[in-house]
Amino acid sequence: MSTLAHTDLQSGGRSLTGAVLLTPEQAAASLAIGRTKVYELLRSGELESVRIGSCRRIPSEALQEYVLRLRRSVPEPEIL
Repeated sequence: MSTLAHTDLQSGGRSLTGAVLLTPEQAAASLAIGRTKVYELLRSGELESVRIGSCRRIPSEALQEYVLRLRRSVPEPEIL
């Protein structure tokens, strides 16, 4: 399993190790970006989310997939 799946997130003193669904704030902390950026990624469809009633939650797997897409989009450095 990837490192992201085992990351200990802290939110209000609670450990979120292995959480399946994350709030946008928890996802932002996990990605080390701002909450506003997470909402931009959700709006653009770059980051998957689900709705539970009126709550928006982000599957932890969606974070892993997003990071993998970012890593694949980085061009390989040229070796001289």
